[in-house]
Amino acid sequence: MEAINHSVGEVGGSVLWRAPVQGSVVGNLEGFHEVLAVWYPSHKAFLELPDADGAKEMFRYRRTCVEEAHILELPDLT
Repeated sequence: MEAINHSVGEVGGSVLWRAPVQGSVVGNLEGFHEVLAVWYPSHKAFLELPDADGAKEMFRYRRTCVEEAHILELPDLT
C-alpha cells in the first residue's frame, strides 16, 4: 500500500479509502477482494501516474499480486 500512496502522491493525488469486498447484489464479483478509491487533481495527473516516482515498483507489485483489476475514471462528484 505504501507504493500506491507514494506514487499517487507524486502526481498530487491521494488514496481516499480502501475496503474489503463483502458481497454483491448484482453482478459477479467472485475473486474481487478489495475496492480502492483514489482522487487525482486532474485527468492529466491520472494519466501521469505510470511515469510517477515509484510507479514501476507499484505496477510490479500489481502484476504480481493482482489477477484482475478494473480502473475506472469518474467525474468530479463534489
